[in-house]
Amino acid sequence: MAGKKEQTAFQKLKADLASGSLAPLYVFYGEESYLKEYYRDEIVKRISEGGFADFNVVELSERQVTAEALAEAVESLPFGAEKKLVLVRDYPLLRASGGMKDALTELFNHLPDTVCLIFYFDAQEFKPDKRLALWKLLEKKGQIIEFERAGMTDLAPWIRRRFAALGKSIGRAECEYLVFLCGALMTNLITEIEKIAAGTDKKEIARDDIDRLASRTLEAQVFDLTDCIMEGRHRESIGLLRDLFAAKNQPVAVLAAITKQLHRLYAARLVLENRGGEGDVMRICALRSPYPARLLLRACAHMELPWLRRAAQLCLETDLGIKSNLPDDERSVELLLLRLAAQGEHA
Repeated sequence: MAGKKEQTAFQKLKADLASGSLAPLYVFYGEESYLKEYYRDEIVKRISEGGFADFNVVELSERQVTAEALAEAVESLPFGAEKKLVLVRDYPLLRASGGMKDALTELFNHLPDTVCLIFYFDAQEFKPDKRLALWKLLEKKGQIIEFERAGMTDLAPWIRRRFAALGKSIGRAECEYLVFLCGALMTNLITEIEKIAAGTDKKEIARDDIDRLASRTLEAQVFDLTDCIMEGRHRESIGLLRDLFAAKNQPVAVLAAITKQLHRLYAARLVLENRGGEGDVMRICALRSPYPARLLLRACAHMELPWLRRAAQLCLETDLGIKSNLPDDERSVELLLLRLAAQGEHA
């Protein structure tokens, strides 16, 4: 969904479903589980229209995949339908070697018209490697579809439809704020939308409803934390940090989020100094909404580049300290905040 090639593959998948002409081979991967599950289920529905799902839908887990089992599943004929579905879950496809690699190559080159074979990645990550011969064969014989987080162009109308189904309405600005606080993954947003809709009697969802009822992502909380540091509210920043640890966030994850936020502030400051705008920040920081870009530009307006460079260096030193097995990771991150505060006061 992100790049041109993936967008083309995604549109082709939708066209395949609309026409009923399913391809013989698909690869489904990516972090947007909601869409990935939706289109998997749509294919299952299409295959099961004749009423023989038990015969025509075969699922194989990673442990069940052998050359023989896969060939048998693919080559056996469907019952009372034009196609059967073979769904292979989390099999490390591109790491296949030896006889299994040869078997997959032979299989992909001779897939029958009576099968729809899907390699579906959920619990395991799929990492494309375009140097591999097997990858090139997959591109030639099938459709490789990455389900990425959607941008606001797609998310805003989707969020509005979800609220409308619950008898509520929400504006564009509130949609952007919801995504900023809760992240862009649809699976998580569904839970937050249902919670917000159930938690207010008002028809129109307002920002204060989102603040009161939504669960903030680590990234959104770190946004608040760095704001406290920049504004000299050091006691509050330490309190927010300890809340993050109390919520079972790992120190390494918190440090990574702080480092990422400071890098984004540095990038936004460079954009500001070169008379750029929100679009430039979105592009450089890989943001899908202008809302966080506006916040970054506002936050970095009174920061100096030397301080931001020093802040990045302090983050690196803390990361090296944690990786060197310092005895208390939480204390190391807390010390980072104190050093950032002292650096800010010195500046």
